[in-house]
Order: sequence, then C-alpha cells, then structure tokens
Amino acid sequence: MNAAGAAVVEELSLSVAPGEIATPMTGNEDVDPATEDRPGIPLGRPGSAWEIANAIKWLASEESGYATGQSFVVDGGLLLMAAVANQMIKQS
Repeated sequence: MNAAGAAVVEELSLSVAPGEIATPMTGNEDVDPATEDRPGIPLGRPGSAWEIANAIKWLASEESGYATGQSFVVDGGLLLMAAVANQMIKQS
C-alpha cells in the first residue's frame, strides 16, 4: 500500500479485525490454511495473510469510498460463534 492509500484508511477511521491467521504467531507458518481443521470456526480453517491483505487492499482503494468508521471483521465467522456460545450459556 502506498502512502496515499494509508492516509485514506487512517482518515476514514477504518480497521480490520482478523481472526486466527496462519502465521508464525499461531504456529502455522508455511501451512496452507485450507489443510488445517478448525471446527470452532464456521469456515473450518484459519485464514491466510493474503486474505487479510486483500481486505486491507480493498479498504485502501477507491472502491471502499463510502465505507467510514467501521471495523471489518475478517475471521471466518469466529466472532459469530462467540455470540452463539454466549446464547447457549444464557439458556443453560
């Protein structure tokens, strides 16, 4: 991303909230995320750094020109599962 793109993202107060991403930090360096099984994530796998980069690339582009003040969750549905788990706890 160039400096102009970074300034646009900062000016519009946009952010990306990634879930589990296949990186050295998660112990999945050099792993194809599609081969990893994560039953707790609705998409069933961790994400790739490229998927997060593509979200950021879109946010820095003119195509996202009407998006403001948002945090884009890119987590394969993990946050959604937290809401489901909370509902299950309340019901029990």
